[in-house]
Amino acid sequence: MILQTNILLRVLKMKIFVYGTLLKGLSRDRKLSRSQFIGAGVVRGVLYDLGAFPALLETEDNSIAGELYEVDERTLWMLDDVESYDSENSSDSLYIRKDIDVLLTKNNEIIKAQTYIYNRPLKTSAIKIVSGNYFEYQNKLTTE
Repeated sequence: MILQTNILLRVLKMKIFVYGTLLKGLSRDRKLSRSQFIGAGVVRGVLYDLGAFPALLETEDNSIAGELYEVDERTLWMLDDVESYDSENSSDSLYIRKDIDVLLTKNNEIIKAQTYIYNRPLKTSAIKIVSGNYFEYQNKLTTE
């Protein structure tokens, strides 16, 4: 019976790539405190500052820096809530959770994961984060 339980627990865990306020040292990092940090990584896309949080859009243009975690089902539901994602009504969701390839920086391994992609038209006030690194971008804002 123990073997079956371990297999079930593995199935309920998944990998999530974060790139914004959920990063270590930023405002929502505690949401991932129970999750296993896998490593720093990058994905392809473009990043915008929307004021209180960033938006990732799918493109092949830039590398976006972030962190990869393994999360349990409870944490995933909580993250869906934080990102205003509703799997049963994704068209009305602020972000949608999608599959993505993450390149781990420590060993150049490509890991399949999911991340949250912005699901609204960008406002003209959105600022492109050219570096693709929200953590560094935020630190620059606070030190200027």
